[in-house]
Amino acid sequence: MFASRARTLRTQRILGTGVREVSRTGRAPCLLAFHGFTGTASELLPLLDVVSDAGFAVEAPLLPGHGTQATDLQAKTFDDWCAAARQHYARTVAAYGQVVVLGFSMGSLVALRLASERPAGLAGLVAIGNAVTLFPVMTAPYAAFDAVHAAVPDGYLVKLSHADALDRAAAEKVVTYDRHPLRAVREVIHAGPLVRALVGRIECPTFIGHGARDHVCPPKNAVWLASHVGSKDVTLALYSNSAHMVAIDFDHAELARDVLAFLRAQRPVEP
Repeated sequence: MFASRARTLRTQRILGTGVREVSRTGRAPCLLAFHGFTGTASELLPLLDVVSDAGFAVEAPLLPGHGTQATDLQAKTFDDWCAAARQHYARTVAAYGQVVVLGFSMGSLVALRLASERPAGLAGLVAIGNAVTLFPVMTAPYAAFDAVHAAVPDGYLVKLSHADALDRAAAEKVVTYDRHPLRAVREVIHAGPLVRALVGRIECPTFIGHGARDHVCPPKNAVWLASHVGSKDVTLALYSNSAHMVAIDFDHAELARDVLAFLRAQRPVEP
């Protein structure tokens, strides 16, 4: 259902209860994780818990426009999210020396762009449910606006379901907006081609994970990214029992184990 800004200001709400950000001290490399569109760190929490319990530092901040109300996200841009990510990265690398950057969905685009800039201290990259393309049903309406260089209305699309996960009980725990701000969606769509042109510059070890039953970002995105990223150290994993939110879906334990193994492989050798 489409909702105007006026209606959204009256009726918008946050779905789910739980954490919105995570910050836990530990050893390097620190895992710096960026959530997806309209989401929070809750959609990555099982993975973050496993990494933290293994003794590694974890930082999972909110990106601009998230964790408050949907109307705050409407005017935010991909550049806003990337600028914030660079600031979080600078603080994290100053504290820990080495960082593995993780991005989920929209956050994967932010993480990929950051990794393509090859910042000092970058030990690895994890891209989960990457959004280098979206399914056409989501992008086709925007093509009409782009064709005539028209502005997208200040409207909101109320979500039909809480989250794209086959494990419905887990999905209900995700803290997220109940609607998509249409102008901000366009930012995600336009970021895809920009990031696709940059991934060849990524040289750090890279782990790519994707739910095989993803209804938001095609699973072929994972295969494409694995063959186009510039790194010579690439691991690709598809999770057959999960949809888009694989980190909280039926394969969440397997994904967490895989990411932890990747993180351990990037650890500096201790004397």
